[in-house]
Amino acid sequence: MTRLGSRIRTVLALAIGAALLGLGAAAGWEAVRAQGHSHTHSHGAADQGGWYKRLAPEARVAATERQFRGFETTMAEVSYRYTEMYFGALDGNWDYAGHMGATLATALTTGLERRPQFRKNADALFLKGPYPQVMDAIKAKNLTQFKQRVEVLRAACTSCHSAEAHPFIKIGVPTARRNPVVNE
Repeated sequence: MTRLGSRIRTVLALAIGAALLGLGAAAGWEAVRAQGHSHTHSHGAADQGGWYKRLAPEARVAATERQFRGFETTMAEVSYRYTEMYFGALDGNWDYAGHMGATLATALTTGLERRPQFRKNADALFLKGPYPQVMDAIKAKNLTQFKQRVEVLRAACTSCHSAEAHPFIKIGVPTARRNPVVNE
């Protein structure tokens, strides 16, 4: 092989490499442009009103109710807030425990607006029963009292579930933290 042939191969390899690199960059640039074009966040220009406004007015109430999915989303939030309240109290983060306890009641009462058929048992077995006592223990920053009253609260929750034809839902003591909040 001649020296000239070796140089030609080197130049040819460099030219092919540069061409491939250019094609890759162009393809990448087009992908970025396409994504930027179809996913603009111009707050209103892309979607004038969203899914709700596209529905016929008579279909909106039913669609909104489907989005809330009965009482299950309420119970999921109540479960989260109960767990956070519990660990907040165990950590001595009484302000956090109180905040979670208060927002637990807000979640429940808001859910009861949508599903008033559950109000009688929720009031009698929870909201007007052990719940205020748990909140009093939090306000007093009394961990022993809190633990005792949470036991009564758990039993009340399980009783309420049974009264609403869900006896298979039994509430336990939280064992796993779901939020990285600390008391520092």
